[in-house]
Amino acid sequence: MPHTLFIVSTPIGNLEDITFRAVRTLKEVSLVLAEDTRHSRILLERYEISTRMESYHDFNKKAATPKYIEYLKNTGDIALICDAGTPGIADPAFNLVKAAKQEQIPVRAVPGANALLTALVASGFATDRFRFENFSPKKSAQRLHLLQKLKNDGNSTLIFYASPHNLVKFLGEIKEVYGEVQVALMRELTKKFEEHLTGTPSELLERYKNSNPKGEFVLLIDKMES
Repeated sequence: MPHTLFIVSTPIGNLEDITFRAVRTLKEVSLVLAEDTRHSRILLERYEISTRMESYHDFNKKAATPKYIEYLKNTGDIALICDAGTPGIADPAFNLVKAAKQEQIPVRAVPGANALLTALVASGFATDRFRFENFSPKKSAQRLHLLQKLKNDGNSTLIFYASPHNLVKFLGEIKEVYGEVQVALMRELTKKFEEHLTGTPSELLERYKNSNPKGEFVLLIDKMES
């Protein structure tokens, strides 16, 4: 029988946000795969996890996936983690999971922290229907096209990961397509300087009139208001 691939959620900021099961799994498997081993080493050392760790990321996933499929078939269990949160959301974990499923290798998720759900439940926006769109496109024309397309796609709360580099432009584009809809910006979630901002695009643009956005954001649009 092949061994098991565990998809293990890790904290999105506060290192206390990890489950007992996640710690136990990371200790019991024979190999941990991480996007950035230097970053993940901090977490493993915090919980006295000495399991061998190797890199699995966007730049080596094509070559590395067959190697780890063979490992699962012949050697031992693997725990796959990402830099923060749940593997498979905006990271390369999907590739290894898909390959494992194709080879009839057991895959088990160890649930835990997730940035998009953490932001959603604290936003005050509708949670019964939501749509996650990953990182907003880099080009303005692409963002406008996407927003226009989503405008006619029901009343689901929209969730994006947003870079500080294009956040101000993105807020302007949301105003252009949706008008003065309610938008929530969540920054530094679970960390010491966690920040929640809610308002219209104009109000949020005023907030950044004299200061540049810093950090990674979760941006939510309350389409029930549009």
